[in-house]
Amino acid sequence: MKTIFFNSPLNTPKVSVISTTQKVSKLISDGVIPKGAGYVEVPYIDENSSREDWSMVGMPEYLKFNNVKKPSRVEWDMELVQVYILGLIRNQRGMALNMLDTLAMRALTKGLNDVVTEIEADKQKLRDLPNTVDLSRATDYWTAYEAVPNAFIDFEAKYNPKLA
Repeated sequence: MKTIFFNSPLNTPKVSVISTTQKVSKLISDGVIPKGAGYVEVPYIDENSSREDWSMVGMPEYLKFNNVKKPSRVEWDMELVQVYILGLIRNQRGMALNMLDTLAMRALTKGLNDVVTEIEADKQKLRDLPNTVDLSRATDYWTAYEAVPNAFIDFEAKYNPKLA
């Protein structure tokens, strides 16, 4: 078995992936890989492979070739990875802000102004998060993912004892 990355549509940075025992020439003649596509063969990615290799197979839409016409390696398209990571942050932030709004309302109804102030501080940290994340040093999906500070804690566990 081997894993093959190839560009499809032709002459674009879009990367597709297939794991197979067949030769590239057979895949081209069968129309699986477009004739004239650039491709890179790598060893089969299996359960013993690195998380980096697994993420490349699972997220080919965030990959590119080092050279579209004559690729020799697959690499992360870091602009796309950064957009993806920031999108994840915004999505998680939205859910966390909704949770904090609910907790703040509970605190307000109980007259717990100090808890409301603490919740508002957490909300502000979440609002500021996308502007504080520095992905400029990230070289792949995982270094980008790990560059995000862990601001998404279990807010219910933090505030429910204070609201009881």
